[in-house]
Amino acid sequence: MSKTALTRWGLLAVVALGFWAHAAVFDFVNDDAFISFRYADNLVRHGELVFNVNERVEGYTNFLWTLLMAGVLKLGLDPVPWSKWLGMAFAAATLFVVARFTARTEGQASPWDALAPALLAGSPAFACWATGGLETALFTFTSTAAWTTYLLERQSAVAGRPARPWSGLWLAAAAMTRPEGMLLWGLTGLHRLVELLWTQRGRLRPTRQDWSWGFFFAVPFGAYYAWRWHYYGWPFPNTYYVKTGAKNFWGPGLRYLWSWFEAHPFLWMAPLLGALRRELPGGRMLRLQTLVGLITVALAVHVVRVGGDFMALQRFLVPLMPGLAVLVALGLRTALEPALRRAPRRLAVGALLFAGLSAGWTVQVDRDALRVDSQGGVDSIGWLAMFAEQCTVIGKWLETQAPPEASLAITAAGIVPYYSRLKTLDLLGLNDEWVAHNVPAHGNRPGHTKSAPPAYVEEKKVTYYIGHPDPVATRPRGGGRAGYAWRAVQIPGLRIDPRRVRRPEEAQQDAWWGYWERTAP
Repeated sequence: MSKTALTRWGLLAVVALGFWAHAAVFDFVNDDAFISFRYADNLVRHGELVFNVNERVEGYTNFLWTLLMAGVLKLGLDPVPWSKWLGMAFAAATLFVVARFTARTEGQASPWDALAPALLAGSPAFACWATGGLETALFTFTSTAAWTTYLLERQSAVAGRPARPWSGLWLAAAAMTRPEGMLLWGLTGLHRLVELLWTQRGRLRPTRQDWSWGFFFAVPFGAYYAWRWHYYGWPFPNTYYVKTGAKNFWGPGLRYLWSWFEAHPFLWMAPLLGALRRELPGGRMLRLQTLVGLITVALAVHVVRVGGDFMALQRFLVPLMPGLAVLVALGLRTALEPALRRAPRRLAVGALLFAGLSAGWTVQVDRDALRVDSQGGVDSIGWLAMFAEQCTVIGKWLETQAPPEASLAITAAGIVPYYSRLKTLDLLGLNDEWVAHNVPAHGNRPGHTKSAPPAYVEEKKVTYYIGHPDPVATRPRGGGRAGYAWRAVQIPGLRIDPRRVRRPEEAQQDAWWGYWERTAP
């Protein structure tokens, strides 16, 4: 192995280790992840991909991730740690996909290939959502593999060496991981259509490779889509119907987008540095710039339109970061490579200074995210982790105390239903077909715009009405609720929100928690 190759692989190894350490700073699994775990658990134990047995409602939007968690459970493993480890593995794989792509785009491997992965590894959002228990890292990996493979296929085709269009399969995998994958496929197809019209002077004659590309996507995704429509009875997931109908999402969505740019300064450089990069043979640089630009603008507008998310560090925008990191890295290489030859010491000093400033900013963003806090309808990572710990204690307590035929009603429909294994009414409707299709939307907090009306809850006759779990330091008092009696328990290991601690000893004592238990027949 040459000295250049050793340097390249050494840098990539350092970046991978740095990423792993950065992701470990967060190391959490949030409540929403347990919705997928519950679906996976019911598939393994009952043969039904459902939230409640015998109720076919599609309350998840991450089919491949849920199947992966079912595989974990089938092996007798705990999905909580495994969801984090697998997420970190997919994120690390994305770093190497990006490095491979930059090498093949430039025409040869070099130590510069570690620059884009390094930008990603140091990004708070990319590192954070490698954990969390959700499908973000898997979707980022499949979508990045899709567009990088597509561009390399076009590069080969222009050079007269058409390659089999595996990017169609990657796009199908992305679309089965998150619904935005369908948009990614459509945008890639639009990009290819414009290229055909441009190169053929207004005529449209798709090549054999183009038809194969469409076939590679349509067969697996079409089979999946036909199955899910037949199985659940609706063309779109139940979550789509829950999240439609509300207005005034543009304000929260724009704040969400701004916070993404604010937390990741290198994103501001992407348009400028991407434009600095000289054109490469076969139009490969222009093809990269236009595809990444199209995907970034379209998906960013989509995320803003739906109001972003109520979780911090912009998980819905993470899949856009590999493409932008590539543009920044290629632009920096164009700008800095001559300086490296003329004044390597000055460049090294500048690089160290830039790295130090970037590290300082990242540490500050990480610390802010890990504080237990909620602002403007957005929950910090620290708050999500704290709430997950609280719900875990409550869910495991219910598992030991509640009879198996009992049922519950709750807004946080992840951890408590998963551990208690009780039939659950999801008060926010993500896993309830009637709420999704019959309750008017209100408010502008994503995923929280519909709620089950009291009459519907009464009709269900749930055993335990929990609402939103709220541990407190002293015995809570509950209001009256027809047909129910208020219960308050002090659960070992349950802790309160540190912001609500009035005396130091309250932080360590077992917290109280209250709920309503049905007394009427």
